[in-house]
Amino acid sequence: MKAGLYESLHEYVKGVEMIDTHEHLPAREAARPMANDVLAEYLIHYFSCDLVSAGLAPKELDFARDARQPLAKRWKTVEPHWNAARYTGYGRSLDLAARDLYGLARIDRKTIEPLDEAFKSARAAGHTYRTVLKEKSRIRVSILDSDLGCDRTFFRSVRRLDDFVQVRTQNELAALAKRAGLEAIHSLEELKAACERAIDEELGRGAIGLKCGLAYVRSLRFEKVTAAEAEAEFNNLFSDTYIAPSWELQHGHTSKLQDYMMHHVCRLADARGLTFQIHTGLQEGNGNYIHHADPTLLSNLFLEYRNVKFDLFHIGYPYQQTLSALAKNFQNVFIDFAWAHIISPTAATHALVEYLDAVPANKISGFGGDYCFVDGVYGHQVIARENIARALAVKVEQGAFGVDEAKQIARMILHDNPMAIFNLKKHLGR
Repeated sequence: MKAGLYESLHEYVKGVEMIDTHEHLPAREAARPMANDVLAEYLIHYFSCDLVSAGLAPKELDFARDARQPLAKRWKTVEPHWNAARYTGYGRSLDLAARDLYGLARIDRKTIEPLDEAFKSARAAGHTYRTVLKEKSRIRVSILDSDLGCDRTFFRSVRRLDDFVQVRTQNELAALAKRAGLEAIHSLEELKAACERAIDEELGRGAIGLKCGLAYVRSLRFEKVTAAEAEAEFNNLFSDTYIAPSWELQHGHTSKLQDYMMHHVCRLADARGLTFQIHTGLQEGNGNYIHHADPTLLSNLFLEYRNVKFDLFHIGYPYQQTLSALAKNFQNVFIDFAWAHIISPTAATHALVEYLDAVPANKISGFGGDYCFVDGVYGHQVIARENIARALAVKVEQGAFGVDEAKQIARMILHDNPMAIFNLKKHLGR
């Protein structure tokens, strides 16, 4: 590669203000879990999964997360597994946070206690969101998953209607009625109306789109079923012989009702011009049916609801090439790199190189932190900016476009594309 090409592009990419397409952060800084120490916070998710994959027992993980226990003892429990996993994207993200936010080269037995002291001091001082998200990460706004009470200095929110789709018990119907401000839901038509009422009320409170995370609990194939089939399963919830199933037995007993309601949600998105974020690919945690989250399973929805923008998360990893074909083939399918840069930095870099060959550049959103704690967002965006600069340097080296065009594409995928895909001008201005 031409000397200095990556470095020049990386310097530019580091300065681009970006739209963060997906977060699970506490909606307000005051809602951060103050009882956590740094180890408990950093093991909320992601890297904890790599530790379990490396051999950490679940009971040991529970102990490591317990901030009431001595930090040194908890570190000793996780240290062998941490050292085995520290070079994954998840581990690198945390080391980057320790380095750049707290001045410590990496997380190890020598630094864990100074890191904890620095972490607690910064949290107590406040203004962490402004410092980490705005100043250090250059994030203009983050799209938060399902909390309309968010601090709009930092966030806008999408809403999930998954609970209206995955209806399984009378108690769940009662909760849905409450969400919609109704006394009760007695029929399929009332369920549909409650779903519509709920999203309209939430749009009025500032929601900017929809999110679906159902790939964690079922297949993403939603068949076209009749109202009569769905109504029969709905009515069965009220039959004299109905017994609310245990979690293990819930799969399938309302599958037609779920399919029907997902199509109803897509019609609501279509009528209101809402972008629909959908989890595809790898599920967070240890153990699941990854094939349930294959993005090709959604093809019938793409074909039927052609006006709905489907923003497919996590580059569909490990189906990232499949997602490339879908985004190329369907005008209404968009690629979202949320979470992807830390699942596998190399896979994300290679995917972007390929996407820029196969997919129009205006269909790609380049970053979503997808973290529950703010330090992780910082480390993730460092890796993301490196990956994007590397991918763009490859394309320039190949002669696909020049440096100026590479810079334009960087701004597109980090800022301009998500602004357009989520209609954020309406919410943010300019």
